[in-house]
Amino acid sequence: MGQKNGAAPPAQGVPIVLTGSATDMSDFKLSPFRAFTGGFPTAIIPRFLLRKYWYPRVPTNGDYTAKFAPYGMRKIEASLISEFGTQKVAVAHPYDLKNFVGPNTKVIGISSMEPAGTGFVSRTYTSLVGFGGEPVAAAEFRDLITNPILRKWGAKIVLGGAGAWQIHRTKLQKKYGIDCIVMGEGEKTALEIFRKALKGEELPQVVETEPPNPKEICPIMNPSIFGTVEITRGCGRGCKFCSPMMRRRHSFPLEHILQEVKLNAKNGTRMIILASEDIFLYRCNDKFLPNREAIVELINSIAVVPGVEFIQPAHAALAPVVCDPEMVEEIGPVLREKSYWVTNETRHSSVEVGMETGSVRLMKKYMSGKMLPYKPEEWHDVVTKAIEIMNENDIWPLVTLIVGLPGETEKDTIATLELLDKLKHGKLFYVPLLFTSEDDCMLREARHMDLKHLTPLQWELLATCWRHNIEIFAADRAQWPTRFATMLAYVLYYRWKHGKKSLQPLMKLSGMIIDNQ
Repeated sequence: MGQKNGAAPPAQGVPIVLTGSATDMSDFKLSPFRAFTGGFPTAIIPRFLLRKYWYPRVPTNGDYTAKFAPYGMRKIEASLISEFGTQKVAVAHPYDLKNFVGPNTKVIGISSMEPAGTGFVSRTYTSLVGFGGEPVAAAEFRDLITNPILRKWGAKIVLGGAGAWQIHRTKLQKKYGIDCIVMGEGEKTALEIFRKALKGEELPQVVETEPPNPKEICPIMNPSIFGTVEITRGCGRGCKFCSPMMRRRHSFPLEHILQEVKLNAKNGTRMIILASEDIFLYRCNDKFLPNREAIVELINSIAVVPGVEFIQPAHAALAPVVCDPEMVEEIGPVLREKSYWVTNETRHSSVEVGMETGSVRLMKKYMSGKMLPYKPEEWHDVVTKAIEIMNENDIWPLVTLIVGLPGETEKDTIATLELLDKLKHGKLFYVPLLFTSEDDCMLREARHMDLKHLTPLQWELLATCWRHNIEIFAADRAQWPTRFATMLAYVLYYRWKHGKKSLQPLMKLSGMIIDNQ
């Protein structure tokens, strides 16, 4: 399938159908950061409105296949097409499954980012909002997985994607009738699962995949949502809370990357997201020193591809910025020119960076490679200098922090607050997240952090982050509504649920308490 000639889908169905939930099969109106709101509760805004205005469905081709799909799904699709041929594989939006699932359908592959709502973002912001039920992404996944058409003809159900571990961890596999869960890189192992399903063989309940040979990873054959293109895979810095650390680091050849960029641009994607755990890992050496020439060539080569309107790096580390400021000076103007983001009439680029904590002790314990080639004791200087360099080059990073790492003490939290104070004039957007132990990371056995166990200092950390965001990104007219909404939330919910320890942080968030400068 995937032909764009207006042909009708086969009446008896397609042997292999790939799909995802309504949130996974949307580009959120071309805003990758808006996609984070899939982790927010369902009852705040009715889903029928969200589906129409917030995460509308991707368009279809003439044969009703999805014009755009998640990048990981496109990778699996490319492997399947190479093995079985175009006519035996269809990628469809969940609302269009009736066009592709039939008596000939042997296996339905589902990719999901947040199927149970137990990831970092969903756990944090569903609990912070405090009411409204399960996360939107989890609700949409449930709507998909309980669709009767999936089981009407006896097809095998195979679940993969970055969130597949959530279904295994929450023991929902049997309830949802999923035959096989594939966890990890899928190009090699998932292909074996699909072969077995097509032959009608029994599938293992859970499979932890074998890494593919990088040279055997197929370029995508159809455009991806957000124009996502993978430039590196894996990391190697050794952060114990992070699943990509478990994968072998590899940089894809520039020709491979540009092939996927041109495919996306030709099909009207407009945006190109550079998927990587750290853009500065691209063709770097074993000491994590950035390869300036390769990175500058990469950005410049993508920028001149016809049809590329926006370039959005997914992630970056902070240490390479300090290692080679000239590298940032060279790519900064290009990223600003190709940026999607305008704040208070100022155009700037952005990228997600992991600050995680200000505690040297926790850095040594859980992420000792994060600041290489520097030492953990230099982390505050690395962070502040990197943010300064990025801001000077019109890069306003989205900064994640992890609240409640295992064994975190008040001294650790104070160290993070001290680092935030050093950054109080920086142009950055904080996303504090409650610690979550994912299945495919070294801390998989550690206990999740939740609001109930937050200390008063950790509450203050959350408030400090969001107060900074309001001051940098919200117009003055938003200040008084923020104060009113915050205090109303305390009176109606937070005092009852979390006690008086949440009062002072919420007052700080609302702007009714101002730190001494």
